[in-house]
Amino acid sequence: MSTAVVVTPAADAIAGIQPPSLRLLQTAACSVKELLRPGGMVSSNLRSNFAHLMAGSPPALPPIETFVCTVARTLGVSALVVATSLVYVERLSGRLPRSASGRADTPYRIFLAALLLADKYWSDRAVTIKSLVVAAGGLFRHREILAMERALLRVLRFDLSVSPEHIRRFADDLGLDIGAA
Repeated sequence: MSTAVVVTPAADAIAGIQPPSLRLLQTAACSVKELLRPGGMVSSNLRSNFAHLMAGSPPALPPIETFVCTVARTLGVSALVVATSLVYVERLSGRLPRSASGRADTPYRIFLAALLLADKYWSDRAVTIKSLVVAAGGLFRHREILAMERALLRVLRFDLSVSPEHIRRFADDLGLDIGAA
């Protein structure tokens, strides 16, 4: 009996196993934070798509920079995954209306959904929802994270494609080193 080998989309073209640098994580935090508009907060169908799952008042949120660093390091995701999540956040940003508004936890939700999708895109063994719940400090429940993922997929029109060259150019444009070969 032969064994099938599954290869991720040219992940070997970038040294994707390198852990993300602090600068890359700070850039990720800034990217989701920049979705907040002056005088308001980001909104999209992301929140409304799963608002029915939330009960009671939300727990206090840590600074987004702390949250991004904690989640990425707890999960042990690669620089490639974080950079890809930034591409997804950029795509989302381009699809949000100028009048978008939302709640304080929306950037946290967007980051988690983008990170989860990026990890699933590049990894043979993607992070589990349970590990995301733990890494996020229990701020979001299992069902909420699944709903976030589905909502972001819809907004991105299920297009998660990104090439190693695109990631390289994206990182270069931001002045980031993600371990390109």
